[in-house]
Amino acid sequence: MTAAIVIVTILAYRGLSISEAVERLLTTNYSEAVSVMGMVKQDTQAEQDIQALVDQLETDGDQLIRVVLQTKYICGVETEQLGKMDISQIKTLLTQHPEWKAKVISSDTVHLNQNVDDLSPICKQQAYISIDAIGNLNLYEGKPAEENVIRTFFQLDVNTLESSLPEGVLQQLQEGIRIQDKDEYDSVISTFSDFAVDETHRLLRNGG
Repeated sequence: MTAAIVIVTILAYRGLSISEAVERLLTTNYSEAVSVMGMVKQDTQAEQDIQALVDQLETDGDQLIRVVLQTKYICGVETEQLGKMDISQIKTLLTQHPEWKAKVISSDTVHLNQNVDDLSPICKQQAYISIDAIGNLNLYEGKPAEENVIRTFFQLDVNTLESSLPEGVLQQLQEGIRIQDKDEYDSVISTFSDFAVDETHRLLRNGG
């Protein structure tokens, strides 16, 4: 209240209409102001991070730097050579992709990393989910018989699985269930997670 009286006094002294000043106060969107301030802070931090990266290169603006982009998927990793760029081009690239994590490998090489919540194009063509000899549910690149395990999820209670699901499901799982997109991936993991066991082989199903 005291602050308001002081403000009103100052405005009156300056000849500014009190009603006009109150209207301005009432119509000011402080949430937008805070949001803008947050964005400015983030942009400043991003600029500082980019400059710190550039400083590690210890090079002048004319030297070309090799830039490599590694994309990590749920299933699969891809590495792409983006070519050689000068400092200004690298700054522009990082500004356009603030989600990329950059690391200086040497004075003439920068590695960029990004995570994608999806299957890689290669995995979409040849990924399988299957069970191994000891009951582990695995993600395979290629048919399970080739034993190229990308990821192990959890161990299954095979007896409960076999007695609870329709006939033929376990055999299908042993042969490998083809996974072509993230929806299929999530669906299969969700279905068989009901039959997972913990480290002491107690059923996790229904919280048991």
